Amino acid sequence: MAGESDIWDGDEWEGHVLHLLQAEHGAHNVQKVPAKHLGDCGLDFICLHEQLVYQCYAVQEPIDVAVRADKQKSKITIDIKKFCDPNGGAAAILKGQKIKRWILAVPLHDSKAVVEHAAKKAAEVRAKKLPYVDGDFQIIIQDRETFDADTWNHRMLLRKRIRPIVPEPTDEDVAAVSDGDQSLADNLRAKMVKRVSDSGELEDVVDDLLRVFVQSENAKDTLRSMAPDAYENVVRLISERLRRLRLGSRRLVGDPLDAEIDSLKTAILAAVPNLDPGTADTIALGAVSDWLMRCPLKLD
Repeated sequence: MAGESDIWDGDEWEGHVLHLLQAEHGAHNVQKVPAKHLGDCGLDFICLHEQLVYQCYAVQEPIDVAVRADKQKSKITIDIKKFCDPNGGAAAILKGQKIKRWILAVPLHDSKAVVEHAAKKAAEVRAKKLPYVDGDFQIIIQDRETFDADTWNHRMLLRKRIRPIVPEPTDEDVAAVSDGDQSLADNLRAKMVKRVSDSGELEDVVDDLLRVFVQSENAKDTLRSMAPDAYENVVRLISERLRRLRLGSRRLVGDPLDAEIDSLKTAILAAVPNLDPGTADTIALGAVSDWLMRCPLKLD
């Protein structure tokens, strides 16, 4: 039986394989063949520099080994027929090429019967002597064990993306922060006036920074409920960065805020790779706003 990690929606599996192939062959060496317009032609991806074509297939799990094998054999039969059609899309796309391998990429391959069927169909393809098929043409089956383990594990981590639903801060939420400690807003004005000279615009910027700070706190609260370990990693990282800033009374130059936000977002995603990038951006924005309010960051 397939485990939980082997249960895939067909579109999700195809997208997963695309990223694995891009990691293995290079993004510029993998051509996707969309099926939405004019239909499927028996292949999903082409790696021409390797003379490989891939077809993705994920059965509806859970099922037993024999049923999975029958479905995979049927998939090979149907799609190889399309691949061999001299008037079909594959023939037109692969004109001038010599494809050596047609690869069925599946989440789980656990039956030698599928290998035997693939060998039989490959012999039939070679016998057709198609102009775009190499004399050494083979049909093979690949599953998770075939791909680089580090790349697979990284993609599986991203598959378990942490996406907190973060409520937008209300005007009352922002006012509560500002009214609770007026020095916070005053610190923001004192530091941002060097970047924004217009008084009306300055107040809008201060309000935006307070708002993103509140939203960042909301994001961290949601993250703490969803993924406590990820929350602890993020909070620890921010605390360590703030400690360095305070000890150094760090002066930021150039385009300081953008650089600091980008740097912190990158560090957060490195610590928690499966955190939604938008959430990481929100937390980084809020953290830098907090630092502007509370620590001796100086803007030149």
